[in-house]
Amino acid sequence: MAIDEELRGRVREQLKSLRKIEEKSMFGGICFMWRGNLLCGVSHDTLLVRIAKEDFDDYIREKGAKPMVMSGRRSGKNWIRVDKAVLDRDAALQKWIDRAREFVSTLPAK
Repeated sequence: MAIDEELRGRVREQLKSLRKIEEKSMFGGICFMWRGNLLCGVSHDTLLVRIAKEDFDDYIREKGAKPMVMSGRRSGKNWIRVDKAVLDRDAALQKWIDRAREFVSTLPAK
């Protein structure tokens, strides 16, 4: 399955105001790096977001949110996969990206 280019473009648009954003191929999709740290990505038709572990249990209860699974293994509590269907409004997409920014802003730049 190819990367959802429409979702990729919407993520790119949401991140255009941030400095030091890079796109890299990773996890079978495209990841967006901020200040050298992995922030979020698009894999197939889902958004991947990097969050604080302590927020995982709250965020995973939201509609469309699932643990990230790669090669049959569940990733740690720093990653959530969000279905595109719940990201139909820009405000919903921005909410998830803001959550990732909030966590990644606590990390030192690389």
